[in-house]
Formats: sequence, C-alpha cells, structure tokens
Amino acid sequence: GLHDPAIRRDVLRWVLWDNHKMSSVAGVTRFLMNFLPAYKQPAEVIAWHQGRLRGALRTLDAALAGRDWLVGPDVTAADISCCSYLFYPEPFGFDRAEYPNIDRWLDGLKA
Repeated sequence: GLHDPAIRRDVLRWVLWDNHKMSSVAGVTRFLMNFLPAYKQPAEVIAWHQGRLRGALRTLDAALAGRDWLVGPDVTAADISCCSYLFYPEPFGFDRAEYPNIDRWLDGLKA
C-alpha cells in the first residue's frame, strides 16, 4: 500500500513528471489557444507546446496499458495529478480518441 516506500516513490515520480511534462504544457497551451484574442495567439508556440504535449500523452497512455491506475491497485495522488487538465472542455491538443488507455482511465476516474 501507500506505506510501501516503492509505491510512495512512484507516486511522487508521477506527480513531478506531471508538473514538468504534462500539466505545465497543457495549461500554457490551453491558455494560449482559448484565453488570448486570436490576433495574439502565437501559432508557432502553440504548435511547439502541442508537440511536447503529444509526447507526454504517449508516455501516459503507454504507462496505463494493462492497468487501471498509474501506481498500485488504487487511485493515488499520481492519478489525480495527471488527470487534471484532461477533463477541461476547451481544445488544447488532447483528443481522447487518440489515447485509448487514457480514455479508459479517465472514465474510471469519473466513476
């Protein structure tokens, strides 16, 4: 369980990964695409961030293959950290249909 040092380490690893590789990129991209006037939206910057986001989403999707949660048998802070931006309705470069393991995982988190 969560008292196992290996589990705690993996949870922390995913929280830190999310902070650097996914939520930070998703947040900036979402802001640039949805909260700036069209004439101020930097297309090249958005495209660059979307490329970084695709890489992070591929990593997350692969990690969820064959498992319900990122770490161990139950939902942890790792799952909560990594899912946060993926529930926003505004477009920012994430299409659930492209990531079947993430799609299934998000349905499980909503349940």
